[in-house]
Order: sequence, then structure tokens, then C-alpha cells
Amino acid sequence: MARGRGGGNHSQRRAVDLTGIISIAERNDLETLVKAITERMARDISNIFDSPPVAPIQGDHGHHKWLLLPLLHHKQNRSASHSHSIMGLIHANSSNTYDKAREIIEKEEKQAMTPQLRELKKEALGFFDKWQSIVLLRVKNVAVNDQQCFQGSSRGRGRGLRGAPRGRGGGVGGRGGGIIRSQTLATGPPRAPSNYADRDLAARYPPIPNALWTLDLNKRKSLLQIVFFIMLSMQEYTANSRQLLLGLTTSLNLPFKVYQEEELRLAQGLAKAALEQAKADQAKAALDLSPEDAINQKSEESKSARRWKVGLGGHPGKLAAPKLAAPLIDAGIGTAHEGLGLTSSAAASLLGTMAENATAMGALFGINASKPTAKMMEIFAREIQDFAFIPLHGVEGSEYRDAREIPAEHRRLCLTIALSGFLLEDEDATKNWRCLGRFTESFVTRWEVAALTNLGNSLEEVVKSSAWIDGQKEIKARTVFSSLIDSSWPVKLLRSSKIMDNSWSVGMVRAEKAGAVLADAIMRQKFQGDRPVSLVGYSLGARAIYACLMVLAERRQFGIVDSVILMGTPAPSESRVWLTLKSVVCGRLINVYSEHDYILGFLYRTSNIQFGVAGLQDIQGADGVENYRVRNLPRGHLSYQSQVSQILKNVGWEGIRADAVKVGK
Repeated sequence: MARGRGGGNHSQRRAVDLTGIISIAERNDLETLVKAITERMARDISNIFDSPPVAPIQGDHGHHKWLLLPLLHHKQNRSASHSHSIMGLIHANSSNTYDKAREIIEKEEKQAMTPQLRELKKEALGFFDKWQSIVLLRVKNVAVNDQQCFQGSSRGRGRGLRGAPRGRGGGVGGRGGGIIRSQTLATGPPRAPSNYADRDLAARYPPIPNALWTLDLNKRKSLLQIVFFIMLSMQEYTANSRQLLLGLTTSLNLPFKVYQEEELRLAQGLAKAALEQAKADQAKAALDLSPEDAINQKSEESKSARRWKVGLGGHPGKLAAPKLAAPLIDAGIGTAHEGLGLTSSAAASLLGTMAENATAMGALFGINASKPTAKMMEIFAREIQDFAFIPLHGVEGSEYRDAREIPAEHRRLCLTIALSGFLLEDEDATKNWRCLGRFTESFVTRWEVAALTNLGNSLEEVVKSSAWIDGQKEIKARTVFSSLIDSSWPVKLLRSSKIMDNSWSVGMVRAEKAGAVLADAIMRQKFQGDRPVSLVGYSLGARAIYACLMVLAERRQFGIVDSVILMGTPAPSESRVWLTLKSVVCGRLINVYSEHDYILGFLYRTSNIQFGVAGLQDIQGADGVENYRVRNLPRGHLSYQSQVSQILKNVGWEGIRADAVKVGK
């Protein structure tokens, strides 16, 4: 697809015959429902950029518009004065990566204020339209024969009903005459479920009225499985594909658990097949082959790779009927017990190349012999000190160095990458992220441990000081927004500012470098393979994610990022900046903030405060961006570290552990 990600093979493929598995009416209603869901997704993208503008609030000289919004909310009529806006970042240790990241961030922040946002909208919709066209074509390719009208026509190319309009392949449901195509389960206007199987899921993905939700449970599961296979047949599982499936799940009135189970089963089956092939290739490579043997082996491997392209009867150029790989059958795909009515041949036809091509399966999980993970991590380590991805499950506690090391049972079809914003001395970087459950493949990003530990210790020292205890009372009386606008801070706090300012400024620089490296990891290096990524971070970790999303937006990398939650973010709150971020986030984009985070306000005072501070206020004028207000921060900005699990639970983050709050402490 047009993203530079090396999308799957989207060329025309043979029709998938599901006669006897679903009826023509069910097939037609499924196509209609998928089309309706994707059209709603397209409208949601358009609505992002059509968000009604926030009414301007200007202080003296027209500055501080965004910081004045919270003051209006607090009913304080204080005039805003023009204050100096300087960048307190330290560039002494900057590198080319930082320079590029800063240039992109400044460029995107500037362009977000200009009509160039319209160009971003055009490209985002253009990318989605291409994806939607491929999806709808593949769903339309599902064929169901009307056996009553076409008896004796095993190929489904009969004349159709007598007197009916003739179409291509009259005997194929959805591709033939008008009578067959018009068959539907609906007996009246479509309606949504009256009693939701999963109210939380229905609230997030409102069901689209249809007749399929009235079918029995196994039939609805089968329809979800069919579309799941179609998504995977595209040889990449994008964030858009995931959002479509979640919308389908709720429209079929199925609980989120059903979707989770299906995704888990498919992930483990595909990963097992990919790992078996990867280990076999590794064993072959370890053998000392003569040049002649190596040539013969390469020839045999090429023949094997081409077999799936050879048609029945051995005629090259025709698409072969694929067969299911053994690990997929072991996972219950296409079997009588778990197949939900789908035969192995039907499941294989729906999956296409992904049914038996281990190379395609490996690419889905980032298993690529030509791009060793260890070499990729070495490249990142040149830019960021102590940079590594630490798996939370599977090879727990060790660095992610080889994609083949993670067992198949720990593989998932979506990833979550977490970034801490500061660390305390001798602290385990993964400690506060263990609330992330096993539904996703979770990694904690270790980065700049010395700088983050220095910042954490500095913040802790200040929080315990009498200067801060007295100072926060004064800030609270004025509000942090008035302090920022008037540049009026407690004298004692300013005297002790050097303790925090230096480590914070260094951390801001390193965070933007880390964001650029993270963007490269998921965009160009494809660390995650062809799966969607969700990003979670607090403090400078949130700043790194902000920088990452800015780079992805600048590169027009749509469909990679699923959902994002940013906590206590030192970044602008200007609406059009967040519209830019949302353009590359297919799912939820959540801003977690607190007006009581006085430390963040104090540390951010030397940045571009005229664009607001996301970690202090809600985002307004950006459709699709969610806001969550933290009411209590006992230790100020430091509290985010201990409240991660509670916040994730409160916002309804997918896949956190049932005992998340207990584990996160």
C-alpha cells in the first residue's frame, strides 16, 4: 500500500467459495456491514480535520491563547501579560538525529497552524480509501452459490433465475444477478442490538444497525472469523484492520473476549509456523555446505517458495488453492471443533498466501533473516544510550535481540510499547508497566537510563524540600496558569530551580532523539513486523511519543499506530498540533492531564508556553482526542509513575491485567 511499508500482495485472487457455510443473504449483509463500518471510519478521519475551531482568547499582544482557556474555566479574569518564550534546551550533546527530530517537530508544529493541514487530510483520506477499496474487493470476492437455482452447476457460472437480470457469474452470491444480490436477512429497517453483549465495547464502537446480530452465537463468530482471515490475507495486519474488526465485533453483538480469543489463536498459530520455518532455515545456515550444495539448496528453496503460485495441474501463472500450515490446524483453524463451520480448505482460501507461506507469516512478526534484530538494535544504540526493548512477557527481563527468541505462545497480533519519563535510583525500568496484560505483546523501552535517573532523583529532592512545600501553596493560590502567563514563581523555588532545570533540559533533548529513533524503529526498520503498535508513556516518555508521532505525520505513515495514551505530557495543547498527531493514530488518542501538576508547569516555563501545555489542560478543538483529568497527584509530577496502572484502568485501556492496580504499585 502507498505508505512505504512494503504492504502485502494485493493483486487479484480467486473467489473464495463459502457455499454451505453461510447463506447468500448472510454474505450480502456481511458485505453491507463491512462497507458501512469502513465508511464510518472514513467519516471519522474527515471529522478529525473538520473539528470546529476553538474561539480565540487573547491576552495582551495576542499571546497565551491556550493557557487562558483553563483560566476561563476556573473563572479567573486576570489579564495576560507578554512573557518571554525561550527554549531552555541544552544542545551541547545534540546529534544529527536530534537536529532532524527538532527540525521535524518545529516544522510540524508550524504547519499545524497553516492550511497545510488540509493537505494532510487529503493524504490521510487517500491512504484510507486505497485500503478500503482492497478490503471491500476481498469481501466481494466471497462467493456463495444458490444451490436451489443452480443445481448441476458446480462452477457457479449458471444462467441465474429464469427472467432474472444476468450478471457476471450468475450463480455466485453477490456477484451475479440482481435477485441474488438483493437477498438479505432484514425483514424491515436495520436496527442495532437492543441488549449489548459488551456495553463498554459498544460505547467505544457504537454498533451499526444490521440483521446479522440476530443470528446464533456460533454463526456470528464464524462471520467475524471470515473477515479476520480476509484482513490477514492482505499479508499485513494494520491498525485500520484492527479497528474494522472491533467495529464488526460490536455490530455482531459479540463481547470483546470473543475478539481477543480469535486474535490470540491466530497469532499463536501463525507465529508457530513462522518460528518453525525460521529455526529450520537457521539450522540449514549452520551447516557447512559446499558451493555446489548451496546452489542446489537455493534452487530447491526457490521452487518451494513458488509452489503456492502454481495452479492445480501444475500450470504456472495460475493461483494455487492454498493449504493450511500444520500449526494453524493445531490451533483449531478449519477444524470441526474450533472451525465454527469453516472447513480447512475454506479457511486456507480466505487466508490466501498467509495460510502456508512461512516467510509471509514471519514478516508479520518482524522475523526477517535479512534484517537481524540485533543489528537493528545496534543502530539505535548509536543514537540513544542504553536503548533497548525489554519484553514484559516471554523472555522477561532480557533485551529483545532476536525475533526468534520469543515463544509462539507469547506472540500477539498487536504490540504495546511503553516509555517511562524518569526513573528513581536502582529502579527496574519495567516495574510500573507490569500492569500491561498478556493480550498484547508488550515491551518497555529502556532509554537514557542515566539521564532519566538523574532527573528522577532531582525531582524527588525538590519535592521533599521546604522550598517546594511552601512554593506549591503559593502556586495553588494563583493557579499554575497564572504563574506561567505572568512568569511569577515563588522566589525560594526559583533559587532551587537549578537542581531540576539542567536535568530536565537534557532530558527534553534526549526525549526528542528517542522519539525519532522510535519512529524509525516502527516505520523503516519495522521492529514490530506488519502489526499495529500502541504507545504508552508519561512525562518525558510522553514527550518522546509526541516526537515519534510528529515524525510519523511528517512521513505520512498512516495505519501503523493503533492507540496512544500520553500522561503528563510536556508538549503543546494547541488543537491543530493534536489534529496532526491524531492523523496517524487510528484508535484512541488520550491526553492525561492535571492542573495540579505544578512541577510540570514550573519545568515547562522556558518552553513555548503560548501554545499551552498538554499535561496541564484538556485538549480542545480536536475531534477524536480524549481527555482524562487526574484529580489527585500527591507527589506532583512524580505521582504519574505510581499511578500508571490506575490511570490505564480508569480510561478503559485494552488488555490490562485484572489486578492491574495492585501490580502497578
